This record gives sequence, C-alpha cells and structure tokens, in this order.
Amino acid sequence: MPSIKDLTLVTVENFHIVVPDFLNTKRILITSYEDMMEAISQMVQEKHLFNMDRELLRSMMEDLTFMCCPGDNINKERVMLQLAPSDDEDDSDDEDMPPQVKMGNLMASDIED
Repeated sequence: MPSIKDLTLVTVENFHIVVPDFLNTKRILITSYEDMMEAISQMVQEKHLFNMDRELLRSMMEDLTFMCCPGDNINKERVMLQLAPSDDEDDSDDEDMPPQVKMGNLMASDIED
C-alpha cells in the first residue's frame, strides 16, 4: 500500500490555483469534461485531497473545462445548464409565498386565459 502522507488539500478557496497549476505543470490538455475527470483522477492519485461537496466540485470542473476550451458548444452548454433556474427553484418560490398571493396569482392566470 502506498504511503498516504504529505497530501495537498484542494478546497473551494484554492481550487482556482491548485488545479490550473497542476494542469500546466503536467501539460494536460483539457478539451472535454472527460479530460477534466481524468486530470482530477490523476490529482487524487498524486495525493491531492478534494475537500468540498462533490456537486460543487463537478460544477467547478465544468466551469474550468469551459475556460480551457471555450469554443466547444458542449462545454458551454454544461455551464449554461448550471445557471438556468431549475423547476425545483420555481416550486420553492411558491412555497414561500403566502396563500393569499398564490390564490391571486392563480385567479389572474385564469382571467388571462
């Protein structure tokens, strides 16, 4: 078993420095999200510990992939999907609304139809 010491901690605060430095030092070309996944996997293999929520890590990887290859529409679409409001967000807005406002909105939409 390899020795697990001298780890490099990658956090939300230093991701934007550590990952690009690794990519540049290792001369890793990123053209797709799959390339980024391979690079992150290599970083873990080389004792980088990612201390963050995995959803956040994926989001940051998608952003960095798009930065590395901005001309690729697939990379752009991944970022755009992150930024688009989800159906869940619309539902949660309704939950925070007082019942009187909800009813008024429903009635107004019936009148418009």
